[in-house]
Amino acid sequence: MYAEFYKLKAMPFQLTPDYDFFFESDEHRRAFAHLVYGLAQEEGFIVITGEIGAGKTMLIERLWSQLDIEKFMAVRVATTNLTGDDLLKLLASNLGLPAESADKATLLRRLEQLFARAISTGKRCLFVIDEVQNLPFTALEELRMLSNITIQGRAPFQCLLLGQPHFRQILSDTRLEQL
Repeated sequence: MYAEFYKLKAMPFQLTPDYDFFFESDEHRRAFAHLVYGLAQEEGFIVITGEIGAGKTMLIERLWSQLDIEKFMAVRVATTNLTGDDLLKLLASNLGLPAESADKATLLRRLEQLFARAISTGKRCLFVIDEVQNLPFTALEELRMLSNITIQGRAPFQCLLLGQPHFRQILSDTRLEQL
């Protein structure tokens, strides 16, 4: 009804984020610059928090649209109510590794081998985890343990964590001090 009456090109007021309608405020510009700078550092975790509806997912849509697939093997996780083992399986599976019936040791070995192949071809892995505040401690600990892996003296992946403001309180837990 609206689209036809107002001669709109798309339906307005959709719940699904659409980068075509991204409005770049000063805060979004700073957050995006933070993302780009963090990726240029080629290691570690990048954390962006904001209230519900602040545009975190839109930032990722923008990043996704500009990500150089020659440089990155990117995985996006939006379902975050996972155990640590399930998170590892999801990451591995999204990277094209057989993960369904693999035990944890096999899965970690496969991930390390994939990281080594990626680095040898000039690529890095990027894990984007939206709604990270829902990840249990065990899953955050698995991410931290993965970050201990180095290939040829380099971190083989980066992790972009997006969540609501209370994720910063979760990060302040002394059990996650190393993260």
